[in-house]
Amino acid sequence: MFLSRNRVNGWTWARVVVVVVGTTGCTIEPGDDDTSSTPTPEVATPTPRALVPTEGAYTLSGTIAYEFVPYDMKRGGLDYDGTFERPIRGAYLYLLDALEGTEVASLVVGDDGAYAFSWDGTNYVKLRVYAQTETPSLRVEDNTHQDAVWVVDSEMVDALETSAFDYVATTGWAGSSYRGERAAAPFAILDAAYTAARRFLDETHPPPDFPALHINWSPANSPVSGDVTQGQISTSHWDSEELYILGKADLDTDEFDTHITVHEWGHYFESKISRSDSVGGGHTTGDVLDPRVAFGEGWGNGLSAMILDPDSVYTDSYGNGQKYGFEFDMEENVTSSSHHPGWYSEESLQAILYDLYDGANETHDNLELGLDPIYQVLIGDYKETDAYTTVFSFIAHLKALYPEYADQVDEIVTYHTADGNYGIDPIQDDWGTGETHDGGVDSALPLYLQASIGDTITFELQGGEDANKLAQNRYIVFAGNGELFQVQTTCSEDVDIFIQEKGEYVAWAMTTSGNEVATLRSGEGVIYVANIRGYSTKPGAYSVTFEFLE
Repeated sequence: MFLSRNRVNGWTWARVVVVVVGTTGCTIEPGDDDTSSTPTPEVATPTPRALVPTEGAYTLSGTIAYEFVPYDMKRGGLDYDGTFERPIRGAYLYLLDALEGTEVASLVVGDDGAYAFSWDGTNYVKLRVYAQTETPSLRVEDNTHQDAVWVVDSEMVDALETSAFDYVATTGWAGSSYRGERAAAPFAILDAAYTAARRFLDETHPPPDFPALHINWSPANSPVSGDVTQGQISTSHWDSEELYILGKADLDTDEFDTHITVHEWGHYFESKISRSDSVGGGHTTGDVLDPRVAFGEGWGNGLSAMILDPDSVYTDSYGNGQKYGFEFDMEENVTSSSHHPGWYSEESLQAILYDLYDGANETHDNLELGLDPIYQVLIGDYKETDAYTTVFSFIAHLKALYPEYADQVDEIVTYHTADGNYGIDPIQDDWGTGETHDGGVDSALPLYLQASIGDTITFELQGGEDANKLAQNRYIVFAGNGELFQVQTTCSEDVDIFIQEKGEYVAWAMTTSGNEVATLRSGEGVIYVANIRGYSTKPGAYSVTFEFLE
């Protein structure tokens, strides 16, 4: 779980790019020719006539777009009858000699999807558009076809007869099923990620330096765990290096579920620009999560509404014909105890984050920060906190950075309280000091147990919950003494030890036993946090003893 794959970040592009208008969604690498093992995009048969290239000065201009399928808020699922066009923005575009397949000219499309070429040479040309952008560097590739980038090609155009040509990458939907190439899908995903990145590049200071992002999509990508090269990606997710997006028709497709793409892009942002200590795992409404997971998932959901503002409703389509789905509104502030609101609830945290961003439009929301202040927190001292990345560390650093808004921040945060068990107190610091709501987990507070090297601590975890839930995790904070020492657990159930310094793993012990030993060479005065994580499937409390062995 601590290893990540390193991949080549892509290839070097010629400084020119060309417009490509396509009829298929096949994948092909820039520079590949039609004899490669990669499928070649189909080319429409031209009108019968003598194909004799004519030399001279030609121009061709127009727009390129993709079809987008919206979500049906009344019925649920995708609304194919409501399909409309959106421009393909910022993509690499090539003008090709239609007979020879060679490059004639190239460019990067503007935000209106417009292109214009002028050239000498053949009058028979075609357009090719790659699902890849230059700034930011994004690439949608086929994880089931050797990570080739998705492209589409247009039919042949005779520039002697026309100087205007528009192209639309279509969905391939035939009324009741997909029967044509799903050419629009990669561009819908690309556009969602492009939208997210551009918001930060255009509205924050200094703008982030986004590393290249590879996004994997295939019609074979299904919610089955296994070999990602076969499309078995489990769910749309960020794997610490790349994004994977579902695409299996009649089961679960996410290419038009824009909030999902932005949510997963948000995890990329945390990983590469900010910091996240989330341990991942399954999560749903009402869960009392490990607070690291709650904040990470609340961030992804809340960010999707910020980026797609004013569309604050998160939607997810699935099932036969993509006609089923669910939705929830980031503006909905659920304070019922049945929803378990609090610092461990992604539902609470997504609403808090969105309320911090959006207009002062509710009785408890009298603040409108916009995107940049949130960004400043995420790239600032928050990244270096000795504590874990939770709502406590985020809000503590937000109030420290903008003390003039502290009262309004507290009002937004504490609104998410139902009763003595479920809620959030005014946040004092990164460590959850003063928090009184335990989420129904008697042993959850204080959130961080204080210890010194040489101490022995006994505490309880609660079995019958997943390992990413609050009940199965305890945090122990201690300062190093510059010496090599060991920590050990004694427990009748399976537990693991994870020790981190500012979010970086420095020691761990993972077996199927409850008796773990981890060795650490500590730094003098360096603050460490140990996470003891349990896996017991038996409902009820079980005891764990944690010892420092000098």
